[in-house]
Amino acid sequence: MPQSFSLPTDALAFALCAAGAFAALDLSQKWTARYAVSSPEPFLALRFLGGAVLSPLLLLLPGTTAPRFDANAAVLLVTLVFVNLLGNVLYLRSVYRADISVVGSLWPLKNFYLPFLAYVPFLGFATTQERFPPQVYAWLAVATLGALGIAYNKKLRWQALGERPVALMAGVIVPVFAVSDLLFGAATVSLGARWTTVFVSWGIAAVGLPFLLRQRENRVELRSALSHWRGRLGATLTGVFLVIGVYCIGEAFKRSQGVVLVNVFAMLSGLFLLAVNAALPGRLDGDEGRLTYAVRFAGALLLVGAASALLYAGK
Repeated sequence: MPQSFSLPTDALAFALCAAGAFAALDLSQKWTARYAVSSPEPFLALRFLGGAVLSPLLLLLPGTTAPRFDANAAVLLVTLVFVNLLGNVLYLRSVYRADISVVGSLWPLKNFYLPFLAYVPFLGFATTQERFPPQVYAWLAVATLGALGIAYNKKLRWQALGERPVALMAGVIVPVFAVSDLLFGAATVSLGARWTTVFVSWGIAAVGLPFLLRQRENRVELRSALSHWRGRLGATLTGVFLVIGVYCIGEAFKRSQGVVLVNVFAMLSGLFLLAVNAALPGRLDGDEGRLTYAVRFAGALLLVGAASALLYAGK
């Protein structure tokens, strides 16, 4: 068990920046899917392409040094690329076969899995083996419940979990991305957040783009999207916010030497989206009604309360 489980101030700042960037990423992806490219494979290819092209800009930031590879760095990077690709492909298929509003609501469950994955023996090389007092695990559960409340919509019912794509999301895809977070956090300790972001973006594009664009119609749709200003704007916005979000959360992982608490504060992205949904009702997720927003605001209170408790518990 670590002697201190509070987040350093700089790690907290980067986690909050990541929350803002991921909220902006979600909004830009909604815009891109609506106005630029609608098919799932070209859409994901556009995101991979944007990340690969724009991520090297991180290396222009002051203080960038040459990467230093240790014994585990190459293994971590290769494993991270394929784990992340696996998660994205599975998510793509689930979204294609089920309602995205239901599938997307389950992302906060990642914070349910992360504390337990630290105990998995084969992940020992990729995690700092975070251990916490019992009250911290309780607050983590409250924060996860709050984030689920923010993501709630009227289509999210217990019956929906019986659908195979939704069950796959909850039981397989979310844990895969939790493992990806652990690998990413370990890689940032070895290589730094900037180089890790660049190498992973390049690796995912190098392996994922040929797979996603293996069918001619997907290549045609991607070229068509990039030939129009909407497609280029969508790729740029998605790439920019993806790179910023990944870099910021990577810095938070590195500076805190862990991923569990950082992810709680990154979940505050839901607050930004809740504010946009409240300001523009019906524009992003349809007409949800008063009950949905009551649940969402209750979730926001739980998440903010739990995050605040975790922030002060370690002091």
